[in-house]
Amino acid sequence: MEPWLCICLFLLGGLFLVKFLYLIAVGCALPVTRGALFIPTSSIRIKTFLNALPMSSEELFLDLGCGDGRILREARRRRNFGSKGVQIRWKNFWEVDLSRADVVFCYLFPDVMQRLAKKLEAELRPGSKVISSNFPLPGWLPYQVLHPYSGRHQDPIYIYRFPNACQTGL
Repeated sequence: MEPWLCICLFLLGGLFLVKFLYLIAVGCALPVTRGALFIPTSSIRIKTFLNALPMSSEELFLDLGCGDGRILREARRRRNFGSKGVQIRWKNFWEVDLSRADVVFCYLFPDVMQRLAKKLEAELRPGSKVISSNFPLPGWLPYQVLHPYSGRHQDPIYIYRFPNACQTGL
């Protein structure tokens, strides 16, 4: 057999093996992640929405699916530097009562946004704010849409105020 053919077959076999191992890893992770992917929110996007939405240290800020916690750390740094005011809990946010939240942040994909909009409408109290990175809440009208000043991170950030945002009816 020609050496170049052996090299090609070896490379193709290696690629197949890597892809196969990736599929196995994703399949094993699905029961835990339920399809959620970790995509970090850039610093410029975090600063953009926190600058537009000042919060006091008394407000409860929730980050649904907080990933590496960078949004919570930056919010804590701005609100009450040095305190231990951040708690990260590993829970299924579909099963958590969100009624105490003053501000809810989410960077979730479109396939869950309709269900999330209904949950928020059922649980939030008047005056609560919702921030959604990249994807809008279906049937809700934002009172502000932010676009960070960055060449790479210009996707919209939607800011809603409940209940005014969902007057279109879900």
